[in-house]
Amino acid sequence: MKSRKLLMIPGPIEFESEVMQCMAVPTPSHVSPGFIDLFANSLKLMKEVWKCPSGQAFIVAGTGTLAMDMAAVNLIETGDKALVISTELLWFTLCRNLKTIWSSSGYS
Repeated sequence: MKSRKLLMIPGPIEFESEVMQCMAVPTPSHVSPGFIDLFANSLKLMKEVWKCPSGQAFIVAGTGTLAMDMAAVNLIETGDKALVISTELLWFTLCRNLKTIWSSSGYS
């Protein structure tokens, strides 16, 4: 990585060259047998990492904000109150989204 300039934008990490090489191959079809096996194995490994062998693992093809919104929409029902400690834009966005979906969620 020292041969590349450091990219200083919001984001989780810089990629190692080995990762970039793996990402440079054509994307497999989501219905190909190889992808289905890989996806099933990924779900199995996620259950091991999160120590939930009987739970349902989800792989979200999107941002952390998408995953957070998915969790909120599926855990909070209409009329429930939600307390979100807002310390940054990400949490403000969650509050705004909750308010949009359920006006009684009570952003303050």
